[in-house]
Amino acid sequence: MNQIPSASIHSSHSTALQGTRRTAAVLLFAQFVAMWGAFFVLAPSINWPASLDLTPGEIFPLIRSNATAVMVGYTSYLIHALLLIPIAALLPQALGMEDAPGRTALLFGGLAGFAKALGITRWIFLMPGLAAAYLAPEASDITRQSVGEIYKAFNAYAGGVGEILGVGLFAGVWTVILSMHLLRSGNRKLGIAGILAAILLFSTLLSVIGIESPILLTLSGIYWQFWTFALAVSLIRQRV
Repeated sequence: MNQIPSASIHSSHSTALQGTRRTAAVLLFAQFVAMWGAFFVLAPSINWPASLDLTPGEIFPLIRSNATAVMVGYTSYLIHALLLIPIAALLPQALGMEDAPGRTALLFGGLAGFAKALGITRWIFLMPGLAAAYLAPEASDITRQSVGEIYKAFNAYAGGVGEILGVGLFAGVWTVILSMHLLRSGNRKLGIAGILAAILLFSTLLSVIGIESPILLTLSGIYWQFWTFALAVSLIRQRV
């Protein structure tokens, strides 16, 4: 019986690993572009993310007058969130993580993407309809008050799922797991940078006890994004 030379097996494995790394890196770059695309569309149109704290009477006119920008920006943001799910599936293999840490990373990375996506969809499917009902010429004060309460309740629920669970908790834990592996595998700079990114993400959980800082939320997101970019570059540069 012919045996496959070990050199051929090693070459095949190396090729597959390099392919996984390239795919993970491309997806990391893509989510980075999608996130910044959302920022550069939403920031000038509705003053995002500061607009997340606006009252119904303030945010609905912005949504109505910038409907296209809101749809494009939040769709780009949604794409960023959904891309985290396949990224979470690929990174354990791309980084050479052992089974248990790899499965844990997959779990928390997938939850981060799903939770963020769940929170984002409210701006695409719900908020435009609420804005139309609130700003309708025939809307009574009672109608506007009811729509405003729906906005506040759903914003608190979906925002909590997306920003507190998705960003602060799940993405934070995911980043810690990946960073600890990077430290153990000798990539100290990227590992330490990832730990700092995770700490910044965890700091946003203070909103649960009423300590909120839109600036901190923005800075933590920006820093984390540049960390993912650096991770993508590291994957591209790795050789088997």
